Amino acid sequence: MEIDLVLDSHMTPSQLTELGLLAEANGIRAVWCASYLDGRDPFSNLAKLAEASSRLRIGPIALSPYELHPFRIAMNLLTLNEICPGRAQAIIGGGGEVTMALEIDRSRRVRAVREAIDIVMGCIHERPFSYKGELYEINGYAPQWVTAPPPTVYAAANRPQMLKMSARASDGIMMSDLSPKLSTAAIGAVLGHLKDFGRDSSQFRFNNFMAWYVYDDLAEARHEAKRWIGFRALFREYMMSEFMSPEDFQLILDHVPQIYAMAAKDADSVEGLPDRILDDCVDHLTLTASSDDMDHVIEHLLELKAAGCNEISLELKKHQAHGIKLIGERVIPALR
Repeated sequence: MEIDLVLDSHMTPSQLTELGLLAEANGIRAVWCASYLDGRDPFSNLAKLAEASSRLRIGPIALSPYELHPFRIAMNLLTLNEICPGRAQAIIGGGGEVTMALEIDRSRRVRAVREAIDIVMGCIHERPFSYKGELYEINGYAPQWVTAPPPTVYAAANRPQMLKMSARASDGIMMSDLSPKLSTAAIGAVLGHLKDFGRDSSQFRFNNFMAWYVYDDLAEARHEAKRWIGFRALFREYMMSEFMSPEDFQLILDHVPQIYAMAAKDADSVEGLPDRILDDCVDHLTLTASSDDMDHVIEHLLELKAAGCNEISLELKKHQAHGIKLIGERVIPALR
C-alpha cells in the first residue's frame, strides 16, 4: 500500500514545492492539493511542484462538475500533466463546501459525476472526442499539443450508486474516512462491478482519505483533531453507527453549526456536547497519536491494506515536514 499526502491550498506554490520535494525524497507516492472555497486554484498552485519533481504524482482534490465544467477539468488536467510529464491525477466528485457556498442544486449528483468522468476520460484517451449527455456535451475535442502519458482519474465515492458508477469508467476511487470494515464492503462491491463491466481490476486504484494528527505533543494533536472533526464523516449515520449510539449521534446532529465553527475558533469543544463524543469521533475517524506512540496508527493502516486499499491519502494540517519524515521513516516501511 502506497502513501499519498493531502496538502492545504492556502499554501503558496513555493511552500507546496518544498513539502512536495520532501515527500518525494521520503518515498511518498503523490501529493494532492485540496480545493477549498477560500484557497488558491489547485492546478496553478501545483505547477511549480510538477516542474520541480521527478517521480511524485500530483493532482487536485476534489473537483466538481458543478463548479468547473468537465471540459475545463480535462483541459487543466492535461496541461498539468504535460508539465509533470505524465504524473498528473485528479479526483472528481459531487462537491462539498464550494458547491454549498454557491448554493448549487446537486439533485442529480451521480449523473453529473458520471458525465464529468466520461468527458474527462474521453478528452484524455480519444481524438477527436465528442459526447452528448443529459447534462453536458462537447464536440470535436482534438488537442494537438498532448504528448505525455495519460493522467489518472479517480472518482470520489463512498456509497453504492457512486461506487457502481466509478467502476464503470474511472481509473480508481477515493473513499473518505471509511473504516476497515466499510472499506472491505466498498471495495468488494467495486470489484464485483468491475467484473460485470468486463474491466481488469488489477490496475484499479483503491484510495482512502484519512486525517493525520501525529505530533510530538499528544494534547496538541487531539486539540487539532477535534477542532477539524466537523470536516470528517461526522454527519454520515452509516459510518457513525459503527461506534456510536443513536442518542449520541442525535446530539451531534443537534450541534452541527457549532461543530463546524470549532475550526475557525481554534476550539476543541462545543457547549452542550459531551467531550467524550468528540473524543470517540477522533479515535474512530482520524489517525491521532503522539510521535513516540503511533503503533495503533500503523495498525489501522495495515487493516485498511488488508481490506484492499492499495493507496491511502493522509491529510496533514500542521507540522507537515515533521509528519512527512515520520511517514517516510516509520509508516512506509511498515506497509511494505
